Amino acid sequence: MAFTSWEALKTAILDAIADHVAGKPCTGEYEIDGQRMKYRSFDELQRLYDFALTQASRANRPRPSFGRYRRFM
Repeated sequence: MAFTSWEALKTAILDAIADHVAGKPCTGEYEIDGQRMKYRSFDELQRLYDFALTQASRANRPRPSFGRYRRFM
């Protein structure tokens, strides 16, 4: 599956975890920003979720401004 946002990927991973708990096999693959990630075990799926969580928090963080400093007189 291809995703356009880290939030959507996080939701899909949580769905895959729920499917695993329900008894389905824990294998699959996701793609975001041209990067393909595969998982074959529950541990790999957890690491992928942690990675997506980190990337989503970075995407939502305000970016610093490198504008010009102005001196008011």
